[in-house]
Parts: sequence; C-alpha cells; structure tokens
Amino acid sequence: MLITYNHEKYIAQALESILMQETEYDYEINVIEDCSTDGTQDAVMRYVRQYPDIVKPHFNKKNIGYKVTQKNFYRGFKTLKGDYFAILEGDDYWSSPQKLQKQVSFLEANPDFAACAHNTVKVYEDGSKEPHRFLYWDKKPDGNIDDAIHLRTFFHTTGIMYRNVFKGVPPPWYRNKWSCDISVLISHMQFGAIRHFDEDMAVYRAHGSGRFSNMPVVEGWMFNIGGLRRYNAWLGYRYLKAFSWSIARYCHVLLTQSGKGEAAPLTTYQLAKYCAIWVLYRSLTVVLDFPGWVQRSAPRSFSRVIFLALSPFLWALGLLCKVSYRVVVALTPDAVKDAIRRLEESNEELRNLRSVYRDGRLFTVEGGQRFFEVARSTILRAWIGIKKRVATDSDRPDKT
Repeated sequence: MLITYNHEKYIAQALESILMQETEYDYEINVIEDCSTDGTQDAVMRYVRQYPDIVKPHFNKKNIGYKVTQKNFYRGFKTLKGDYFAILEGDDYWSSPQKLQKQVSFLEANPDFAACAHNTVKVYEDGSKEPHRFLYWDKKPDGNIDDAIHLRTFFHTTGIMYRNVFKGVPPPWYRNKWSCDISVLISHMQFGAIRHFDEDMAVYRAHGSGRFSNMPVVEGWMFNIGGLRRYNAWLGYRYLKAFSWSIARYCHVLLTQSGKGEAAPLTTYQLAKYCAIWVLYRSLTVVLDFPGWVQRSAPRSFSRVIFLALSPFLWALGLLCKVSYRVVVALTPDAVKDAIRRLEESNEELRNLRSVYRDGRLFTVEGGQRFFEVARSTILRAWIGIKKRVATDSDRPDKT
C-alpha cells in the first residue's frame, strides 16, 4: 500500500523501490492518492500505463486527509486483499530488493507471527543532520503485544510487513485522528508476535513538508499519551496493565523533560492535566501489579504472616472441605464417578483441583495468593465497566 499526497518530487523513487523487489510471487501496488495539487497523479499514471497489472491507482475525488490524514490510510486498508501487506509513504523508499521476499518467507514459515520488521534509516533532506537509524536501540529479536504497548518493540512503518488479518475490513477506529502507526502495530499484535531483522532495508526522508517529522517533541509526547489512552479503550481494556504502565511512563517523561533542550515548557493547565493523568495510571499500575509483587517479593513472609493470623478460621474451613468432600463422594452415583475419573485421566488440572478440595487445601498460603489474583481480575473488570460508562462521543471514530 503506497500512501501519497503532493509527492511529485519523490513518488517515482518510491514506486521504483517497490518494482525492483525480487520475489517468487505476484504482488500489487495499491496507490492511495489524496487529490494532490501537484503532478503526483500524472506521475502515478505513467507507472499505471507501464505496469497495469501491478500498479493499481485509487485516486480520491476530493482531499479527505487535509484535517485527519488517517482517513486516507483507512481507505487504503480497505483495498488490501492479499495474505500480507507492507506500507510505504510516497516520500520514503525501500533500499533492498530482497525486503519483501525475506519478510514473506519468514511469515509463511512462522504462522504464529503477525508481523516482521527491519531497520529504517532516517535521512534529512536539508542535510542538517547525518543519516541515522530511526529509533534504533538494542531490540530483542521477537516482541509481543506488551512490548508494543510499552514501545520497546517499535519500528518505522516502512520497515514492517503485516499478516493481513483484517482482509480489507479494518477496525473503524483506524480513521480516528488519534490512530497512527503505533495503533496499527498494536492491533495486529493481538494476533501474534513480531520478528526483528537487524538489517537496514528502507529509508525515511525528513523534509519540510512532512507532518509528523516536523511535529514538536512535546506535542509528540502529548499525542502519544492521548493515543495510548484511546488504544486502551479501543482494545476493550484487555491490556489495561500494560497500557497503564506505558501511559504513566510517557507522562513521567513529559513532566520531567519538558522545558529542557528542544522540549518546550508546559503551560499551567498542561502541567496540572498530565500530573493528574500520571497519578491515575501510576496508581492503576501499582494496584494491578500488587498480586504479582506479593508473589515475587514475599511469598514466604508477607503471605504467611497474614494467613498465620487467620489460621484457626482457615483450619475450620479446611476441615469443612474434607467433610463435604466425603459426603459428596458418598452421595455421587458410581456412573458419575466413573465419568469424572475418565475426564481426570486426560486433564491434570482437574485431578489437581479435586485433590486440593479433598485434602482441604483451598485455604492455605497458596490459596491466599490465588485470592489476590482473583482480586486483581475483579479490579480490572470493574475498571473496564466504569470506563465504558463514562466514554464520551469525542473519543469515538468519525462517521464520515
């Protein structure tokens, strides 16, 4: 999918970088053009005439991305019918002819992966800085959805190939103004992991006309905070703990780094707003992580102190379990007992559950730790219910 608007100067290089790909399969280039005011459409049509079976033009009758560029991307996602897809913007290009083949071969051989990615080199058209890898750090080879939410696994759009899990029917929130390459990555990683190839195979061009490449650093941080809060809602709060940690971390960066270097200072209103957001999501992170902290930090001290104090009551409940187990066994018909035994032969967890009930071990230290896990799940469900009730219309996708 090639997204373009007013890229007359660059579009030929972008198309050539796709057409040079050496592959063992057929592919098509869906050019999503947003009613450019320069000669971009004419340049695209020259390639359409030369490669009619490969280059597929999708020209908007009017500009739909002048306010919300995501609407143009959303239209592009609706054109995707193949098993895999990659995204390129008209002012960027791929630098390796083996890019597509390498990525498709990996995804074909690894169905449990939803995407794979490589490095992208960022170049500055005005020469103000030396070329460098875009957001490069020592990434681990594979990442999961928590890594994506924490932005530990993040790549420039030019470097990613996705498994086409939505088959031309993208989530409606893809056209929301808060959607971006981060939300696209996270939404796909619900379906599998991502593999990182530590190779440079694409170029991201920074120039005066680029919207996101020219975004002030503080504005970018605030956009990511607002975006993560909405992605959390769009995904049904299923990853609340990971989103809470990531939002709190971004708020901390914003609050501590604004006013330093190239980062502009925050206004009083912004300072109060993002302090409140940090407190909320930091508190959620602590609450949701508490059961795990208990198990990691004090499974033999903190938990034992609590249950030692409750030991007489717990002993009585354990005795009740033992007695009730014998009563149930005595009253259960033999046919039902035989059926249960057959189930237990193929289900170890079921056998363990019965032994815990039989021996009265429901109310032990281990049982108490299970209680904390149940409390954690209860808090999560309650939070989801509250957020759904207070969701505002302003956060819902555009209906245009």
